[in-house]
Amino acid sequence: MTDDKGMVAGEPHYIREYRRMISSLRKRSANEEEVMERAVGGAYEKTGAVQAALIDELIPERPIHIIDVGCGSGRLAYALRGQKRIAYSGFDIMADLVEYAKSKCGRSDWRLETISTLQLPVPNACADMVVFMSVFTHLKPGEIKIYIKEALRVLKPGGLVVASYLDPNEPRHTKGWLPAPLQLLARLLGRDVMLTRTSQKMLAEWLTDGGFVIERAIDDGSFGQHVLIASKSGGQIATADGSSYEN
Repeated sequence: MTDDKGMVAGEPHYIREYRRMISSLRKRSANEEEVMERAVGGAYEKTGAVQAALIDELIPERPIHIIDVGCGSGRLAYALRGQKRIAYSGFDIMADLVEYAKSKCGRSDWRLETISTLQLPVPNACADMVVFMSVFTHLKPGEIKIYIKEALRVLKPGGLVVASYLDPNEPRHTKGWLPAPLQLLARLLGRDVMLTRTSQKMLAEWLTDGGFVIERAIDDGSFGQHVLIASKSGGQIATADGSSYEN
């Protein structure tokens, strides 16, 4: 069942709120390109280039498979589009954003798809890196932990997670933060989506408990948010049912 705004009863908050926000952006933006840029936070090319540079730094030479969770309108994919060494799988909850990313990147050999759950439609141990840029910032703690489990499953041993987050201990991440009632109103009006603040300590604990080793933290402001980088530890490969086997 849907309501007069196209909302589906019982659908996840992250789908419902992003649909509202994109609808609102279309009413307030000059053109579709502006909508697609604002839907991922703006600074499309600049931010994508910074993220792509980090990937080149972390895995500089060999061929790699990257899974970009919350790929949006293709900000990172567009920045990486010229790299033939990269196999790319991008997933997002909004079909309009995914279609824009496909047309923007022009890489018919890359996989860009719409998903509606927190499960990734890829095999076990298939990826060298899983990227969560501006994803954990819009999810509840339990949802973040599900994605951490999925990252463990789909990564090869030694593979990397790159995750951005808003830290409640960072003044830049709390400046202008709306009180809870006003934030809820903004979400209902399509002016924003859920914003989640997670401390570095907490996110590091979740990753460590989930089978990862923290490799590096970036908190210099270069990404707009803080970033944690963690590697899949040991030779264990997790499976979808929560069990594991030796690689």
